[in-house]
Amino acid sequence: MSRPAARRLPGLRFEIQAPSVVDVLPRMDVGAFVGFASSGPLHVPVAVEDVADFEAVFGEAPLLAWDAERGEPVQGHLASAVRAFFRNGGRRCWVVRVAGPDAKSNTFPIPGLLRCAEGGVVSAALARARSEGSWSDPVRVAASIHRELVDLVDWSATGSGEATLVVTASGGVAVGDLLRVGFDGTACALLVPVESVEAVGQEATPSFSGPAPRRVTVRVRTTKARWLESSVAPTALPTVSWFRGEGDVVSLGATALVDPGPGEAPRVLTLTLSVTPEAAPPPGAVLRLVEASLGEHWLLVESVVLGQVGAGAVQVFGVASRVRTSTPGAVSSAPAWCERLTLGLWTRRSAEQPAQLERLGFCPSHPRHWAALPTDTERARFEDAETLPSRLPEERLPSDWRQGIPSSRFPLAGPGAQGEAFSIPLGLSDSPTSYVGCTPPAGDSLTRDGLASFDADLFLDADLKSLSIEALPAQADFLRYQSSRPRALKGLHAVMDRLDATLVAAPDAIHRAWVRTGRPPVPPPSPSEPLPEPDWGTFLDCAYEPPPAPAPLVASPLEPTSGQPFTLTWATLPGAGIEYVLEEALRPDFSDAAVLYRGPLTTRTLYGRTPGTRYHRVRAGRAGITGPWTPGVAVSVSPPARWQVLPATSYDVGPLFAVQRSLVRMARARGDLLAVLSLPEHYREEDALAHASALQSPLGSEEDGVPPLGFAEDAALSHGALYHPWTFVSEENKPAEPRRMPPDGTACGVLARRALERGAWVAPANEPWTGVVALSPAMGREWWLDLQEAQVNVVRQEPRAFLTLSADTLATDPDLRPIHVRRLLSLLRRAALRLGATYVFEPNDASFRRRVQRDFESLLGDLFVRGAFAGKTRDGAFQVVAGAELNTPSLVEQGRFYVDLRVAPSQPLTFLNVRLVQSGDRGLVTEAR
Repeated sequence: MSRPAARRLPGLRFEIQAPSVVDVLPRMDVGAFVGFASSGPLHVPVAVEDVADFEAVFGEAPLLAWDAERGEPVQGHLASAVRAFFRNGGRRCWVVRVAGPDAKSNTFPIPGLLRCAEGGVVSAALARARSEGSWSDPVRVAASIHRELVDLVDWSATGSGEATLVVTASGGVAVGDLLRVGFDGTACALLVPVESVEAVGQEATPSFSGPAPRRVTVRVRTTKARWLESSVAPTALPTVSWFRGEGDVVSLGATALVDPGPGEAPRVLTLTLSVTPEAAPPPGAVLRLVEASLGEHWLLVESVVLGQVGAGAVQVFGVASRVRTSTPGAVSSAPAWCERLTLGLWTRRSAEQPAQLERLGFCPSHPRHWAALPTDTERARFEDAETLPSRLPEERLPSDWRQGIPSSRFPLAGPGAQGEAFSIPLGLSDSPTSYVGCTPPAGDSLTRDGLASFDADLFLDADLKSLSIEALPAQADFLRYQSSRPRALKGLHAVMDRLDATLVAAPDAIHRAWVRTGRPPVPPPSPSEPLPEPDWGTFLDCAYEPPPAPAPLVASPLEPTSGQPFTLTWATLPGAGIEYVLEEALRPDFSDAAVLYRGPLTTRTLYGRTPGTRYHRVRAGRAGITGPWTPGVAVSVSPPARWQVLPATSYDVGPLFAVQRSLVRMARARGDLLAVLSLPEHYREEDALAHASALQSPLGSEEDGVPPLGFAEDAALSHGALYHPWTFVSEENKPAEPRRMPPDGTACGVLARRALERGAWVAPANEPWTGVVALSPAMGREWWLDLQEAQVNVVRQEPRAFLTLSADTLATDPDLRPIHVRRLLSLLRRAALRLGATYVFEPNDASFRRRVQRDFESLLGDLFVRGAFAGKTRDGAFQVVAGAELNTPSLVEQGRFYVDLRVAPSQPLTFLNVRLVQSGDRGLVTEAR
């Protein structure tokens, strides 16, 4: 009688968990890719285990330039290579983003947040983008505050910043919390960053069941308390400055200040600034007001009005606050209450859903201090598998700082907590109100991405590129560990210390260089026609008066790129019943104008505009009476790229030679890497033959400081494999739009799949390339044999799939030419290093030598059973020599021990003759040898 598996008899039952299976052989499927990405840390290897991991860190493929010959944009190939790697069977790879030294990060002012330094200096709070590049240009930032009431038992404060509070809170209060003491009937608050906590009492646990924490009474002390006095105003016209970004402080000329007086609640100041509408601070900006008698005030901009006080001026409205150390007199008799504060950061990119991080701390000692949000480079260090187990829990990142939010990493990083006492919230509410963007540094997007100039130095470490194979490992170790200023390696050399990687490729090294193109002239908009005369022959309303033009009309940004949204803002007219009409035209005279918006709002964001110039104008109407048009504004949407790649006839192969030589040298210096190389798309058969020959020649010229592989470096050629031509790949996200890409990503995926399924000693040929639908260009069949003899692995279209029927390295030694032989030797090297590490400090005697021989024979015997070696017997397939004939007494006295592993790699069947013989009236098929 069968019983459900979930049913059990009553009693005690023991379950023994089987031990984890130990990998007998090292992994040979891990790849490493070096190239261009939109975001992510520069020159830092990041472990990626699926496409979602890659996109969360590195984003989409960056737009590099425009190809005038094809009439299409040119993008980076790193993203497509990684996707092809996983699509074809790869499971793990390292990704290194490279760029030049000109790459810059954007900085973002945090709305409603100030930073108080240890010395008492107050400044605007600025966050950084998590990595360099222009990818964060459309990001906008907002802030909110979370308040938790705590019971205030007693408080005291002095004018020097010392304060003591006795509070009762659920779960107590911890060092790093920020407490705010408010006083009824006043606009003053005492901000107390907790420096020390002393338990005073503890309430009994509630009698009811539930997760309610114990209420604890504690005494907290600080020496950094500050008073925040809101609803204040300068007594005279102040000087105004706006902190737009790091090192970007803008002086705003103030012409008037209107103060409603202390009786108004809230006390909203009206500040008139003599600035152009394009330079006006947006809602959410924090302005610094300095007045001679009262000192420094901070104004949180709540709203902005354009064009109400004459041309060339704007009005901003907001409540001003002042930070002070002395106790205000108004709080002496006012009832006090206390709350614990935490910060919420919100970001929004274009029309996407906002991402948020909540419960962030205001103090540097808080475990989730907002200013400690890591950059991508810092995050990679925190997540390094080699150092994470030894790192203390308090040094590890909170879990939600590591996750994708919602589909990519949180775009902001903190400025660091050096010298900060705590951060001060200024007018924040429970939910975000205003999103503020960044002001990008000077330079176009490609310049700020560090990719304005294409050369080999983007991919190479300047201190390593000219070294030979023998000198490379020692110099790399010196730079990392022994120099006066140790540093990490850059470019593709950063892969050297990722010991699990066995495949490496630089798919972006094949690009043609690009140059900046000029911008065509844009005709200005024509003046709008005047209002028509009213019909004076009829009776008109005595109050007949057309509303004025809602000037100025401002576009931000004025020169967006294709696909980038831009916002149109115009002045607000006084009175009720105002309706605004926004028109857009392609001609400067507005003869083809179309209405985009009709309603009471004074701002409109437009999305999805293609390249070209569009003209906009606005007018207002009230009760059927229409006013005049504002002066038109021309918004020039530029093409996706303002840079243009050079034609194929002007291609300079020098950077490609330099990168590929460096890849092969590094692979040989490591001893267990295979460099997967590719060629430019426009290379035909003769070009491919010449390129392979030039890579193998020791007599070539030096390219970008990288010499050719010399006679003594001939063995390094077995660590490089060349694939051609390019492939059209149908990707999952856009199956109807096949994308051209170099073959190295797919080739690495096939190599990884073959290593996982059958072993690295099996030739990675005759294996279907998943996702490939065409070749660009297809190599002529009559050239296949010549290309094979030149050791170029040709991607071919066969009836069943796209694949390669050769698997050769560039080695000049016939025994090392097959890829599977090089991979087998690399596998043996990795296995010997892992097994040999257990023998260090063992007694070097006869029994030890027998043990070593037995262990290595067991290892090689397992490989023999799996088909890695040729030969009918074990003795004919491999030998392990570790006896006295190799380890002489003099070597033993020196503490040295040698083991010779002699193997006969298996050889693949490359062709098979089938002979058709007719005997009588029947046909027989026999195999010919």
